[in-house]
Amino acid sequence: MLRGLNILLVSNEPWGDVWYSKHNYAYELAKDNHVTFVGPPERWRPRFLKGCNVSCGYVANHLAVLHYNNVLPARPGFNYHANNTLVSRAIGDFLERSRRPTDLFISFDPARLYAPRLLGAKASLFIAVDKYRLTLPGERHLYANVDGVVTISRSFNQLHAPFNKPILTIGHGISSEEFSAVPTVLNVRDYGLYVGTIDQRVDIPLVRRMVEAHPEVPFVFIGHFKLHDHPQAKALFSPGTFPNVHFLGAKPFKQLKSFIAGARFCLAPMDISYPGNDISHHKVFQYLAMGKPVFSTEFSEYTGIADLLYMNNDPATLVNNLSAFLSSGEDAALPPARIAVAREHSYDSILGRIGDFLANISPGLRPGPAAEPVTAPNK
Repeated sequence: MLRGLNILLVSNEPWGDVWYSKHNYAYELAKDNHVTFVGPPERWRPRFLKGCNVSCGYVANHLAVLHYNNVLPARPGFNYHANNTLVSRAIGDFLERSRRPTDLFISFDPARLYAPRLLGAKASLFIAVDKYRLTLPGERHLYANVDGVVTISRSFNQLHAPFNKPILTIGHGISSEEFSAVPTVLNVRDYGLYVGTIDQRVDIPLVRRMVEAHPEVPFVFIGHFKLHDHPQAKALFSPGTFPNVHFLGAKPFKQLKSFIAGARFCLAPMDISYPGNDISHHKVFQYLAMGKPVFSTEFSEYTGIADLLYMNNDPATLVNNLSAFLSSGEDAALPPARIAVAREHSYDSILGRIGDFLANISPGLRPGPAAEPVTAPNK
């Protein structure tokens, strides 16, 4: 079903080297469709009153990134709705002129572009990969206007049920390209690895406890550091404070599997008091795809595979589990079992389910052959 379509994908994160679910969806969908990725606009300026300044450029075959600016300040109230109408029509007209009218609208961002029909979309979905609370100005409008909702957890469904839209629940996905890699050569070996943004969602005291418990083990961290006002985090990651801590910064997404391949174990130590942190973690299936043991706090979506993970919300128990693994290893049957589970969550499988879902709720959406990209006009 998801083949040969012109897909407009709206993301709350810009296109770049650091990828989240929405970037992976865009990349995977572009294998069989033409995808236009729309990141967030830049901050409003008075000169934007002249127009949306829509432009588009290709970043890969069948994958383009569209840029625009808000015409009016997108604040709650009249401006918000008026701006949404102006911007949506401008983007829709631009795509028509580009010979890429929207067949399918997919949004990951409930804060804007909440009227798919104004964009010319024949069918529409909202994919909930984060826990929202109806606090954003566009949420109620978007949920009421899309044809269906896809969630990564059943715990999200209660929020969407009152809008009376069909709901499909899936888990996080993983690309078929993530199951093999040549390990990256580092100046440390047998390291523990954390991949992801280092922000308020990470349990810094727990990380420090692991690092201090095993000074002989290198701990490698990859991702943006966003805790500049957090004294404990700054101390933990300051060069030389802990010789076994190695912070490498952010790396392009498609390089991450090589770092995972070289790791002895992986980490997902999240602060369970942060909303949504106890549901799932995007990088877990990447770790499992390489068969790696994962030491983490507890995630409700992974209770069915708890035997493949080392999950515990008690810091002392989790550190003891890591110590036991480092001293005694683990059952040789666990790595292949992890890989098998990760394959069940491939994007091939997930996109197939979404395609079947769309066929039921939007029967007028007709797939076709994937087309070669056409350079979009700049004006």
